[in-house]
Amino acid sequence: MKKLLLTSTILSIFIIHAFSQEGILFHFKHNKGDAVSHVSTVEEEAYLNGRLNNHTQFINRTSTTVEEVDKDGSALIHTHYMTTQNTLINRSEETLSWGEENDVRIHRKASGELYDSTNEYLPTVRNIPSFPDYEVKVGESWEKEGLEVHDLRELFSMDQAIQIPFTAPYTYSGDTELNGNTLQIIDVYYEFFQDNSTGAYYKNTSYAGSSGYAKQKIFWDSKKNDIDHYDEEFQIKLVDFYGNVFLFRGLSKGQVTEYKSVNNEETRKKLEKSVKKYKLDNISVKQSDKGLTISLENIQFEPDSNKLLPQEKKKLEKIGEILSEFTNDLLITGHTALRGTASGRQKLSEERAQAVADFLISNGIRDQYHIFTQGLGASDPIASNETEAGRSRNRRVEITIMD
Repeated sequence: MKKLLLTSTILSIFIIHAFSQEGILFHFKHNKGDAVSHVSTVEEEAYLNGRLNNHTQFINRTSTTVEEVDKDGSALIHTHYMTTQNTLINRSEETLSWGEENDVRIHRKASGELYDSTNEYLPTVRNIPSFPDYEVKVGESWEKEGLEVHDLRELFSMDQAIQIPFTAPYTYSGDTELNGNTLQIIDVYYEFFQDNSTGAYYKNTSYAGSSGYAKQKIFWDSKKNDIDHYDEEFQIKLVDFYGNVFLFRGLSKGQVTEYKSVNNEETRKKLEKSVKKYKLDNISVKQSDKGLTISLENIQFEPDSNKLLPQEKKKLEKIGEILSEFTNDLLITGHTALRGTASGRQKLSEERAQAVADFLISNGIRDQYHIFTQGLGASDPIASNETEAGRSRNRRVEITIMD
């Protein structure tokens, strides 16, 4: 069960209550071209008829760009979603695999309400947060309508999304200091319920109903007029006509990071200049669909392994210095030559991508939640596999600075 969220991370902070009589007009400020990335982690337990079925970690990454802004402050927003999941794992020392991707365009009012999504299933929680059109003081509350959207096509053989409206009460609880910045704390708790036992909402399905709740603590940055981070506790219960009860509960945390688009000719030339400065061989820079890609051709590992040779580590140290100039998330992609079995090539490409990612993490270039890996085996060659020179070029690792 995926619970795709918009943003946030848990940080240790000291909460202080603000007693200022001045109110705050909470609203999203949209500027054309603004870009942010959101990374949220969801730790979820799934139960079937009261018995624990699995414990899953979801990582949701979204990159959001404001494409158009209307006179009333509302905006057309383009969001690229990526979700990866890992079941029964402890990934404290591993990188995150690149997962399922979706592109969505949706309108957002300055007050936070979302409308006209191009994807029926995304985002899964809509209109959280939403704000009143007047200033709010510490301790004051307001209510706004929201929508839970669930993709139950596989679980209940449905051909449409489940949509459950709810009313969410909010409270501006106080302020907190974080890294020299004052954030506003907004608490929201809502419950939802839907009875489909008579097929009133959805027909020709085994879905009989759902209920649940979400409890969020949102940390708002009034200087940026956007979320800084948030924490959430949630529970979703689904029932079918056969009496089965599916229960999903967990915790979510996430963070918003501003970034500048790098997928342009000016930045590409800047990267090429840095590569020449460090005298790095067999490296090229190109624009790609996900961002700006640094290709390390003929990268050297120990034979048939994912262990980097010493000279490659020195090369990666210099590349790490270049990457430190950017705050964007990174995607590491492993490639192999057309040798051995398809499964062997896939496994080796994944392991080598992870080896490079682990090296960058250990050198403090990114933390594990802002670097992702994937292996493509021999499916994307850049040279002929009929010659050793070509195969050497195809044995590569690509580092993409993502938009």
